[in-house]
Amino acid sequence: MLATVPASAGFGVAELQLDIDDAEHERRRAAGLGVATGYGFGGLDVLMALPHGLPVPLPALSDHQRAYVSRVPAGICTVTGDQVVRHVTRPCRVRLATVRAASASQLALEATEKFTTFCARQVIISSVPSVHYPEKLLEFGLYGIGVCLQHPGGELETLVEPRPWRVKRHSPEAWWFAETAYGQFLTQQSSPAPTPSPAL
Repeated sequence: MLATVPASAGFGVAELQLDIDDAEHERRRAAGLGVATGYGFGGLDVLMALPHGLPVPLPALSDHQRAYVSRVPAGICTVTGDQVVRHVTRPCRVRLATVRAASASQLALEATEKFTTFCARQVIISSVPSVHYPEKLLEFGLYGIGVCLQHPGGELETLVEPRPWRVKRHSPEAWWFAETAYGQFLTQQSSPAPTPSPAL
């Protein structure tokens, strides 16, 4: 499933293309669980230390970890006897962050750079400046940021291809970002379609 949602939570204004994990989405819906960020950022660090779907002895956990798993809903993990099983997984992958801007400016580059550690990035511009334009495109390309020109009729012309993004390491920050994006997706599903993100 592919969804486009606005970014939030301090990550800037962008449209995020998401690949929703359908199985995890349905599991959460059946369990009455939305995003898994309401139990503290450090909680994702705890969850990442637990293998998905496999029992872990509670005595093997630290006091902090045991305290966390004992208070979260069963949709996140289940404590039975002296074991805990993690059920929750990352609900989506953010494929692409798109920032809209009037031109390929430094402001647009900096806004798009916020997503460097999470996904591929591109900026959609609505005008072509004549001064230093080729050099600016080279700079976007150097940072791996794609650039598309939106013509008056709405069609997009790719000027710089975005660099494909590859996972270098799994981190609580990346999981938190995915949960934040998933929360926007859930909001979008229960409300009218959002207006397009404003240009910078």
